Parts: sequence; C-alpha cells; structure tokens
Amino acid sequence: MTKYLRDIAGASKLYRFKPAILPTVATAAFMGLFVALGMWQLNRAQEKRAMLLQYERSSHRPPAELRLPVTNLAAWRYRHVKATGRFDSEHQFLLENQISRHQVGYDVLTPLILPGSQKRVLVDRGWVPLGTSRDDLPQVSVTTSKVTIKGIVYVPYARGFSLGSMTAGETGWPLRIGFINFKQMSARLGAPLAPMIVRLDPGTPHGYRRAWQVVPFGPERHLGYAVQWFAMACTLLAIYLSVNLMRVGRDE
Repeated sequence: MTKYLRDIAGASKLYRFKPAILPTVATAAFMGLFVALGMWQLNRAQEKRAMLLQYERSSHRPPAELRLPVTNLAAWRYRHVKATGRFDSEHQFLLENQISRHQVGYDVLTPLILPGSQKRVLVDRGWVPLGTSRDDLPQVSVTTSKVTIKGIVYVPYARGFSLGSMTAGETGWPLRIGFINFKQMSARLGAPLAPMIVRLDPGTPHGYRRAWQVVPFGPERHLGYAVQWFAMACTLLAIYLSVNLMRVGRDE
C-alpha cells in the first residue's frame, strides 16, 4: 500500500496544472450554464409529473356545472365540466401555428356567453387546417342558439415568454393570434374573459378536429435533456483538465 501511494505521488510530480485565466473563466461560465440548464430540465420533468398527476385525479371526477366567476382557479384545472350558454359567433380567435397530424393550422377559440354573468369563457372547438395562404382564413361559423357543451378545463400554469401584441397589428374577425393573453383578448372583445379555456369534448358537436393532450411530451424527455446537459458539462471539464494538465519538461 505504501509503495502504491509513493507511485501515485511520483506520478503526480510529472504533471503541472497551469490554467490560463481566460479559458478558466470561459469554462466555468459554460459549465455553470450547462448545469443550470440540466437542473431546469429536471424541474420541468417534475412539473410534468405534477400535471399528469393532477389530470389523473381531476379527469375522473364527475362533470361539474361551470358557473362564472369561479373561485380557486387551480382547482378547476383538468376538471370535466358542462356549461350552457350562447356562442359569440361574431368574435372568434384563431390561435395559429398549431400542429395536427404533421399539418399546420389553427385552434378555433370561441367565447361562450353564460347566463347570469358578465364574463365569457373561451371554448377551444378544435383544429382547422391552414388555407392556401395566410390571407385565406378558414370559415368557422357556429350556431347562435342556446347550447350545452361538455369539455375539460385548461388553466395555463404560467404565461409564456412573448414579445409585443398577440395579434401583430391584425384586425377584423375571426382574429388571428400568436399566443394566449386573456387580458388582451378581453380588451378586443370588450367583455371580461375567465382565465381558462374549455377544451370541447370530441363527442360534443359544434367543433372541429380534437385530440387533446395533457402535455405535448412526458417527463422522460426532460430527463433525457437533463442527462445531455450534465454530460456536456462533464465533457467540458474533462477537456479543460486535459488541456491544462501539462507534463513537466514537455515545454521546459
């Protein structure tokens, strides 16, 4: 054992660690970034697990009558609901850049006016394909008669990062939007909107193509991304050490 330790000590004297300041700072910065991205992916995986768990718990409860305004908004997430009212057929939103079966199109968001409330709730009536050009908007007419719908409540967890207006200066109805912003949508409607969306059940009429997903992909993909970021940090550290650990006498 003593001889083994002497051999290690002797071998260590053959090398010298001479890092330069700039590569060291750059390596530390990039390693910190890679580790932070890996931790972020781990957090996203945990969030996805929480979403799926809440969906599992909420979606099996019997449908609840949706009445506005609602309290404890988070408790309504993924609840099966039914609602009676009239569609605001004159004011509909087209959420662009939505993919269905590898084809680009829109999600049709139609306000539902509930009796006894000044607020409206958006109903996602499903997906329609993009026209031959952006100027060719789809026909998304809907009945103005009193209807009873069923669906699952979607409540955004957080507002995504976005720049500027959701409409990019567009006017007219149906109104094409790039992202969901309940405040801006309420202003366009001239009426308050509940901060939720009811995703219309596939078996309910008045809709288009519907194949709702709780999350676009599961927590496993985030775990894979986290492993990649941590592996990049380890690889960078190995390269840094191999470059800066020089054999004594090599450049003497």
